[in-house]
Amino acid sequence: MNIKVMRNIHLYLGVFFAPMLLFFLISGCWQTFNLHEASDDGTYKPPAIIKSLSSVHKDQRWADRRVKPKSSVPFQWLVFLMTIGLLTTTILGIVMAFKYTRPWLVWFCLFLGVSIPCFLIWFARQQSL
Repeated sequence: MNIKVMRNIHLYLGVFFAPMLLFFLISGCWQTFNLHEASDDGTYKPPAIIKSLSSVHKDQRWADRRVKPKSSVPFQWLVFLMTIGLLTTTILGIVMAFKYTRPWLVWFCLFLGVSIPCFLIWFARQQSL
């Protein structure tokens, strides 16, 4: 594939899906810290907007106290397309990294990108035992 074509596909898919990716990154982050759920001891109650946006992330619907609609099938398909788009742009980005920089540096970054998260999960598990 021509490098200019690869760059254009990478660019336009990235720009098109950027708003959704930012939304899922931010809402996923607060869900990682359970900020979308009330604490068991009652000391924390999430803001309504956090709960509503989390329902979009988790259940593909905008829910509030009054309305709990069904999941949006068209939105689910859009998320599927976003997944394919992110996968495509990520692969294109890695291919371009190999073309434009030192391959050993790309391999090193990929190694770190896999090994650091695995190590942190393993380390947390060891602390729990």
